[in-house]
Amino acid sequence: MAVRNFEYKDLEEVWEIAKEALEENYTMDFLLYLWQINPDGFLVAEKNGKIVGFILSAKQSKDELRILMLAVKKEYRGQGIGSMLLKELLLKFPEVRRIYLEVKVENKKAIKFYKKHGFKIKEKIKDFYTDGSSAYLMEKILY
Repeated sequence: MAVRNFEYKDLEEVWEIAKEALEENYTMDFLLYLWQINPDGFLVAEKNGKIVGFILSAKQSKDELRILMLAVKKEYRGQGIGSMLLKELLLKFPEVRRIYLEVKVENKKAIKFYKKHGFKIKEKIKDFYTDGSSAYLMEKILY
């Protein structure tokens, strides 16, 4: 298993994972745009030459990082890939003091995952997603 920076050639595989794992419908152009604004914040997990997961983030300020997407292919979940992606992301941004994200209120597995990694629910945001569902704003203060 290796974690590395996203490259353009990874786009199709990453997009397929996003379609499978995430409820929002993201376009390839949107993924490319996010990569262009923060290339260091887009990492992929690769196993046997195949992309099995990714994390996508954006710097919000010099010491704040927002996770925009984290997804692992269904057949590879529960193997520590999401944890590895999160750890590698934090290593790339040692100056970050606060990391945060939004997660669907109904996504109990994701909420449990983030809590295991030290994130806390800060507030509930109504009508956050395109389907009208709410999100929790979760954050982790690093130092």
